Amino acid sequence: MSIGLTYADTPTLVVFTEVSPPYQYQGGDRVEGIATERVRKIVERAGLNAEFKLFPWARAMLNVERSSRALIYSIAKTPEREGQFHWIAPVAKFNLSILTLANSNHIQLDSGLNLTGLSAAAQRDDIAETWLLAKGLEEGHNLLVCADILCSWQQLKLGTVDFIIEDPVLIESTANLAGLQASDFKVVQPIPELAVVAYLAANGNMDPKLVKRLQEAARELGYE
Repeated sequence: MSIGLTYADTPTLVVFTEVSPPYQYQGGDRVEGIATERVRKIVERAGLNAEFKLFPWARAMLNVERSSRALIYSIAKTPEREGQFHWIAPVAKFNLSILTLANSNHIQLDSGLNLTGLSAAAQRDDIAETWLLAKGLEEGHNLLVCADILCSWQQLKLGTVDFIIEDPVLIESTANLAGLQASDFKVVQPIPELAVVAYLAANGNMDPKLVKRLQEAARELGYE
């Protein structure tokens, strides 16, 4: 039996995300994108109402942690995060790689991805930032931490850093959004451990009944 019935006493959920076309971006007066439509279908199937809001990633993470009626996407399910959220359903996949300027030839990496002597930009609280810190980069030294993904792209274009981390599939759409050309950039090497499935997740204190409705709706839609 479908749970796609709207209950008058159900609070409106707030769904936080970041700009990352084509998965989620501002389209006119509403948030659109491939992952956004999947999330919207889950919410509607569950018979719930939701307001979508775009923020820089660190701010989106902070906001979802503050409200028991908040959701967030597209978020990687890391060991550090697993117990902090209720995981509703996968909504996107990312295969992240090291990206640099097309005319740059000084980055030569081995299979161990030794980053000695290189600098990078990444979004705060993003899995790319976590990975770079684990590889030995230091904020304020050779790691520039940005509020959003467009900042990282701009810093690479300006030559402030040697590389950023991005999914090659997103190069054209993100470059265009930043007022740049996809031809200005090239992929150096994929990062196997940053091939991730990204989820729609709920605040860890959300009403279990709401969580169940969302999870059941996702299963009914085949989002597993």
